[in-house]
Amino acid sequence: MAQQDSFRIERINELVRRELVTLLKNETKDPRLANVVITDVLTSRDLSAAKVYYTVSEQDQKEVEILLNKASGFFRSRLSKTVDLRHTPALRFMFDPAPNTGARIDDLLSKL
Repeated sequence: MAQQDSFRIERINELVRRELVTLLKNETKDPRLANVVITDVLTSRDLSAAKVYYTVSEQDQKEVEILLNKASGFFRSRLSKTVDLRHTPALRFMFDPAPNTGARIDDLLSKL
């Protein structure tokens, strides 16, 4: 049963990620959000909350995080119309430092 639940959560995570990418691309007009890339979504087991990880250039990180979290209600309401879930999770946007770290490591290795 636990394995079925984890598989279901993984599918929901991917579905929410894809829908958020589409919403960012098609329904946001703020140019500060143009370079945001959604990297991962982690939904709680009870589907009440989801952490949405994103990347963007480091100088825009804080400003974009504030914008995304202020717009989380908009994204949640749009998700409720496109994703067939009994309850749409509350969204919390968090900066994902992993892609930038990988790029820095690649730069350092190329300099050797």
